[in-house]
Amino acid sequence: MHPQQLVRGGIFLAFLFCTGLGANGFGAESPAHAPANSWIEIPNTKMKAVLPKPDQFPGTWGICGPASVVNAWSGGALDTKRNRLVLFGGGHGDYAGNELYAFDIGKMTWERITDPTPNPKVDDSDENSDGTPQSRHSYGGLAYLEHCDRYFALGGSIYKSGHAACNKVWTFDFAAQKWARAKDKPPFNPMYECSSAYDPATKKLWFCNVNAGSWAEVWCYEFDKEQWSRFKIGNDLGYGGVALDTKRGLLVALCAGKVKVYDVRGNKPGEAWQTTGDVLPKTGQVGFDYDPVADKFAYWGSDKVYVLDPEKKTWTIQELPGAPKLTTKGTYGRWRYVPSVNAFILVSSSEENVRFYKLSAGPGTGAPAPASATK
Repeated sequence: MHPQQLVRGGIFLAFLFCTGLGANGFGAESPAHAPANSWIEIPNTKMKAVLPKPDQFPGTWGICGPASVVNAWSGGALDTKRNRLVLFGGGHGDYAGNELYAFDIGKMTWERITDPTPNPKVDDSDENSDGTPQSRHSYGGLAYLEHCDRYFALGGSIYKSGHAACNKVWTFDFAAQKWARAKDKPPFNPMYECSSAYDPATKKLWFCNVNAGSWAEVWCYEFDKEQWSRFKIGNDLGYGGVALDTKRGLLVALCAGKVKVYDVRGNKPGEAWQTTGDVLPKTGQVGFDYDPVADKFAYWGSDKVYVLDPEKKTWTIQELPGAPKLTTKGTYGRWRYVPSVNAFILVSSSEENVRFYKLSAGPGTGAPAPASATK
């Protein structure tokens, strides 16, 4: 059974309910065929349906249980090969489970990819006895390395102490269904409020870190070489979110209500953009990503969608019906642009349905063909 999308807003909503079809007579099975500037809620997609039951995996429950994979300062990354959003989180005193979850965008269903390690260690070693990572608030330290098909994790607040003990790179091999930990630490101390963005053109991962001395750092990681290099940036205070402009090769960072941009392909010094239009909130812990079809960035972490035009350097607010409840403990990588449906996916809570935000019209790459209108 295909889930029927619920697009909130005016005439389109009425048309959807009356006909069972989407805009322009298109089938309503996918966010790909929703109109621009709309929210789409996918029924029966609450993540709680695939969470472990209490006491199913001994020693993992913590204070709040597996809902903390979403609800406790944790993120995710888009597996572009399999067209799914993959989540990893928990940490501190909230939850000790280290399992991975995936929302399949083609099927519009949740899956628990791995089970949590029973009776995990709590010694800040960041490695369980079975060779898997300990649970952590993952923040923005998750990414999908497309060229090698690996899920990347670094930094965060470890279970149970809350210390910044997650100081080595972990990668998950989807084909082998196995975690691997780097032998060496990065040449910096990965902290809590980290952000990251992968560049498929250069095969480089950009990791933005706030050091213990309260200054920001931008580091480049090359998985194939197991090599780190530092990008000189000046005196930034920290990052609320980062995203890669794949058209221009720019790493765009939100810094306390301001925008800082780094030409990471040209290796040029960072530039502070003087933006106009609507005022960006001075908040971190947000979802922030780039839509190459619209050639714009979109930010979620307030009660509105904030859209940045990189050509005009202008912010505009999209305040539309159907938005989820305000996220209070961070969004991070649970807001991602999905090329297959040309829309942003958002997982705001394990108790909420998955939603998509459609910024620009168009079906996306690899989207299902629209159904013909019927009388």
